[in-house]
Amino acid sequence: MAQNLGMSQGMEQSLNPKMIAFYELLQQPNVELEQAIEVELQDNPALEVSAERVCPACGATMLSAQCRECGYKLTKDDEDAFESGEMGKEKLLDLAVEAAPMEKPTYNGDEDGFDVMARLTATETLNEHLRWLWRMSCSNPGKMEIGEQIIGCINDDGYLDTDLETLSEGLGIPMETLEEVLAEIHNLEPAGVGARTLRECLRLQLVYREKGKDADTAQLALKLIDDHWQPLARHSYEDIARKLKTSVERVQEGADFIRTELTPYPGRQFRPSWHTNSPQAAGRVRPDVEIKRQEDGKGYIVEVVESRSLGLRVNAVYRQLWDAMRRDPVGYSSKDREHVQVYLTRAREFIDNLNQRRKTLKLIIEAVALEQGDFLEAGLHSLKPLTRLSVAHKLGLHESTVGRAVSGKYAMLPSGEVIGCELFFDASLSVKEVIKDLLAEENPRKPYSDEQISAELSKKGIEIARRTVTKYREALKIPPAAQRRRYDS
Repeated sequence: MAQNLGMSQGMEQSLNPKMIAFYELLQQPNVELEQAIEVELQDNPALEVSAERVCPACGATMLSAQCRECGYKLTKDDEDAFESGEMGKEKLLDLAVEAAPMEKPTYNGDEDGFDVMARLTATETLNEHLRWLWRMSCSNPGKMEIGEQIIGCINDDGYLDTDLETLSEGLGIPMETLEEVLAEIHNLEPAGVGARTLRECLRLQLVYREKGKDADTAQLALKLIDDHWQPLARHSYEDIARKLKTSVERVQEGADFIRTELTPYPGRQFRPSWHTNSPQAAGRVRPDVEIKRQEDGKGYIVEVVESRSLGLRVNAVYRQLWDAMRRDPVGYSSKDREHVQVYLTRAREFIDNLNQRRKTLKLIIEAVALEQGDFLEAGLHSLKPLTRLSVAHKLGLHESTVGRAVSGKYAMLPSGEVIGCELFFDASLSVKEVIKDLLAEENPRKPYSDEQISAELSKKGIEIARRTVTKYREALKIPPAAQRRRYDS
């Protein structure tokens, strides 16, 4: 027992505190890294920011030569002015006026009431939108308060999160009253808001849809939802056609109308732009590294996106104090010497770790870019099988170091597209792209089964089992053959 314990302890790899701190910083993406820097700046008096560049147009911190907030690019004169500290207020004002169209309007008033213009200055959430519409449309004070309570239970997707029975018991309001008020909330925009189920959400959008040239198809879609919901979900169009005594093509038309003209998430258009799944958030991911083509077109240059770490330095007062303490050890108390030494060491190690993080990340992405050059030029079809272990061996690093470096990081490709760095190591993506292309060209009346997809891939030299095809197809959110079959092609 003792021998086994001793062997186990002998096999453990010991990491010193500096290495542990380095690995923590290496794993952090830019946003978390800047937070860590802010915390360290507040906690460590021996660490400070050197002259920080500020965008002369909008006042944001400049992390590179181009402002990521307003897009202003520093000129050579600007760079010289920053170096000399002569970027004057007049220059800032002139540039700010030039950049005015890019600026976002703000409103600081506390009592905007029903001022429509005041509401236009800020991004509006679904809850705010519904409350404003409700106050404008409801004239009954009693219903006004009940409606406010119900709207407060509507989530960002537009669905009522709480059942009315629970709400009735909690508020002491009769169910009939809640149903009546909820029915009035259903009249608000966007259509379908306040629904309790997907079926009700889609139905509400059809009920309150304005009559138009597609009125007949909309009426058919409403009938499908009301009377044939389960067969519709199963894509049993032939069974529905027999019951409705119409053609399968007509049922297909109604189902297509539901899929293309209605939305299962009516509230998402109001989702805040910082929310991960919001439409506005698309394309706003901040890259940690940028991969650029060399001017001669041969090879790539990798740049780690600059952050505040480039402007960190050890506080001059603490350096001078430590020098004085070494010259005159007797003139300072042991407590003072310990304080200065601890914070100086901590500041230097923090800066060293940030520099090492930058070098390590650059080194790893350079190796990845060298291996995945075809992917950078031609896209996912050319993505090569690549493992973290192979990159680690090539660079003389541990596999976990490569894993930490790419985890949660984003890279901007030469095309301008921003992708997760972990995608470089996902060999299945190229196969998934082939599957997507294959299904895009299939006969809609006779779609491929997973077994047939596997056989078609085999003809292209890609050998994967049927169950793997199923897994990839589901990951792509592509329905099975029975649900892909069409009758109007």
